Amino acid sequence: MKDKLSIKQWIAIISAGIFTFCGILLETSMNVTFPTLMNEFSVSTALVQWMTTGPLLAMGITITMSSYFKRRFRAKSLFLVAGIIISTGILIDIFAVNFTLLLIGRFIQGVGIGIAMPMMYNIILDETPDSLVGLMMGVAGLITAIAPSLGPTFGGVMIDISNWRFIFISVLPLIVLGTICGYATIRNKDVNKNETCDFLGIIFIGISFVAFMIALSMMETGYVLMVAGCAALGTVTIYLFIKRERKITNPLINLDIFKNKNYNGHVIGLMFMQMTTLGLGLLLPSYIQFVFNKSASSAGLLLLPGSIIGTICAPLGGYIYDRIGANKPIIVGSTSCLIGIICFMLFNYKLNSITLIILYSIYMFGVGMTYGNTMTSALKKLKENIVADGNATIQTVTQLSGAIGTTIVAVVLSVFQKTNNMSETTLQGSFYAFICLLVIILISFSGQIYAIRTKEREFNMKRGEVI
Repeated sequence: MKDKLSIKQWIAIISAGIFTFCGILLETSMNVTFPTLMNEFSVSTALVQWMTTGPLLAMGITITMSSYFKRRFRAKSLFLVAGIIISTGILIDIFAVNFTLLLIGRFIQGVGIGIAMPMMYNIILDETPDSLVGLMMGVAGLITAIAPSLGPTFGGVMIDISNWRFIFISVLPLIVLGTICGYATIRNKDVNKNETCDFLGIIFIGISFVAFMIALSMMETGYVLMVAGCAALGTVTIYLFIKRERKITNPLINLDIFKNKNYNGHVIGLMFMQMTTLGLGLLLPSYIQFVFNKSASSAGLLLLPGSIIGTICAPLGGYIYDRIGANKPIIVGSTSCLIGIICFMLFNYKLNSITLIILYSIYMFGVGMTYGNTMTSALKKLKENIVADGNATIQTVTQLSGAIGTTIVAVVLSVFQKTNNMSETTLQGSFYAFICLLVIILISFSGQIYAIRTKEREFNMKRGEVI
């Protein structure tokens, strides 16, 4: 295999990346519109956060099917369908006259992005030379990292100069362009038209995800029985899903991937880092607007430096991976994330604009160095025939965990935002939200250390050394 990619391969990767970019851009742009949407549609923080949680949930459920999609459908057709679905969701939101319709549009977009997102990573893993895999995964990280860099600023500017609908209007041409370019350049591979889909498994996983999210979002209401019932339903259906996938001949996801301890540790690290990152992405715009009393565009601009740092570090981290491996950038990045959240918690009542920029930059440096390298390292530990299943699982759990992270933060803020003094209550709620995020990032850090130590033990065992 040549140590370079053709122009068509580059365009195919970038086209798939455009869909992922737009999905994340809409998600992060929406975060800064929450105060505006709350006023316009008279909804609470716990309800408005479904603008982020809803599409993440739809993406998570759809991504579980990506391994089946890859085996069953031609890539060109699948990509075209994804583009049409996303465009439809965006058009619904452009003309939405109430919050329900707005949510429906966001759910539809989530389905389309859920089809397209795994395709970018599958194209990279299938067609990139081994010597360039780390760099190209970093480029994929760059594509997806640019979106949160621009999202808050983009959303804030749109609101200040016009209104939130122009966020969707501006993204639609990019989706159309990505659809045309991707359809022209993505290479079809042989598929199995007799491949069957485990629809019952999809129902189980869908019920489980929705039940857990409802349980989390209702925690602020005090309906203990309802919360417990939803949590129990989610637990039972996820158990039924796992039991079924182990028995059937064509599982939705090959659960053999979880026999690899190194993979498991990295997945835990990614899950909880994504939970923290999206939770922080919801928390900080609200903090800036309610506590600092700044505009939506100002909130976006304060987050921009950190987001740019995370964007730059994504391909840089991939380059380092190709030279010295994944361990060192992952350790450095995870430590940086942990330090950032600890400082946010400690300085919550003393934060100013400069401190917030510095701390967010520290955190996003860690995300840039860690995220792509963790995914690459995890997938490289799997056998070739189950890499697509491993990718589908990573994409699914990161979307679900992102939805959980935003829900946790929204619920904590909603518990305190019961009075008219939004500045004081948001400040108090933010402190406890930072505590929650600290616990979450500690779990992420522990997962990464477990994966790295497991890898070292296996390496030493191969060398015949005593452990």
